Amino acid sequence: MTTSGPVVLACEMDRKVFAWLEANLGCVLRLTPHARWRTGWDAEIERGGEVTALYIRGPRGDNYISPIDMRQEAAIHRAFLAGGIPAPKVLGLIDDPEALVLERIAGTINTATIDNAEERRAVREEFVEIMARLHTLPLDHFDAVGLEIPVGADAVSRNLYAASEAIFDRLIGRPWPLMRFVAGWLRRNVPQGRTRAAFVNADAGQFMFADGRVTGLIDFEMSAFGDPAAELSGMRLRDTSEPLGDLSALYDHYEKVSGDRISKRLIEYHTAGFCGVNGFMLWPLMFTSTPEQDYSAYMNFAVATSRWCVTAMAAHDGVQLADPRTPVASAMGFEQAGHHLVRQIGALPGVDPAGEYTRDSAAALALYQQRWLTFGADVLAADMADTEALTGSHPFGQDDMFAQLEAFVLQAGPEHDAALIQHFHKWLRRQDFLLTGCGIASYFVGLDLQVIPER
Repeated sequence: MTTSGPVVLACEMDRKVFAWLEANLGCVLRLTPHARWRTGWDAEIERGGEVTALYIRGPRGDNYISPIDMRQEAAIHRAFLAGGIPAPKVLGLIDDPEALVLERIAGTINTATIDNAEERRAVREEFVEIMARLHTLPLDHFDAVGLEIPVGADAVSRNLYAASEAIFDRLIGRPWPLMRFVAGWLRRNVPQGRTRAAFVNADAGQFMFADGRVTGLIDFEMSAFGDPAAELSGMRLRDTSEPLGDLSALYDHYEKVSGDRISKRLIEYHTAGFCGVNGFMLWPLMFTSTPEQDYSAYMNFAVATSRWCVTAMAAHDGVQLADPRTPVASAMGFEQAGHHLVRQIGALPGVDPAGEYTRDSAAALALYQQRWLTFGADVLAADMADTEALTGSHPFGQDDMFAQLEAFVLQAGPEHDAALIQHFHKWLRRQDFLLTGCGIASYFVGLDLQVIPER
């Protein structure tokens, strides 16, 4: 079989992946890096006259620690297939770069692209039915994954959240009061009576479909033994980028096929929990990024998911949130330098889609810095004024503000929850404003989760 041209290997990581595929799977006909925030490749190999399409799931940087590593993720794929849960077949693991080689399954993502309303509903409900079936698999079915089995309401509810908090503790290296508050709130508000653990993928709602049927579930790096309600809650985040329709109706369908009862309060708790996981994973990267990471995309993800965490807490606790005033320009000098840098980066050539993505990512980061030069003084002044009103002590700069606020959070009891929820809501709204227009992930700016009615 011939190809349309030679395989172009643009970087050392591409060359390593190509060499592994050639040595272990067959002749590489195509290897295309993904032009997106996460490293990955599409590939085609030929062996014995048969062509196989692959997806290679790459690393997220040496400084990123996932609750589930690549080897565990491979074991999850195998356990799913053995249990009758559709998922891509694992063809191998690459050590350098750390990557998972998967057989590409048929179909596409985003059910909002299905024109026929009845087919769209049926595909979404089939996904929910697969999820409910997954939740009935015995935990020992996943022995090869090597997960600890939680016992009791606290462990079942917070299994993934506590593990993510521990990773955050190892990496953050500085006061970060937002996530200290999130961790304490999750501990104080554990749903009682939810003691049945199932295998759950908190980053839920990710699946492929074709011809009106689900072809497979994908992406299991946020999996754990936990409360099935956590997976249902995670669908709210997926819905922001790949709409899933009326989520409460899908929760009703889950209740019908599973017999479980899923209340709004339970959904809000686990929404805060999984959004908190994103915060635990992402905020440390804002201080120790690596070259392959898209800083502006990760900042957008960190701010958006933290905003949703706080609004879920507010919904759970019945706190009515008030938005801050819009920041005003208070330029710190030579503002044109930022405009010029954005323009200069945007004019650089992009030799291929991956190169264009890197250029656009750099331009987005330059715009973010330019917006800080323009609005940052007003944003910081408002942040410090809010902190002083809460703690009674005037902070001297941003680092002192975070240190004072973290000290306050660590000694605060539940009587301060409403005030802290409001405080962090205002802080995050200002951070959200600064990200306006900064890269492809800035569509999250101002975006809220689908409201879940009383259930």
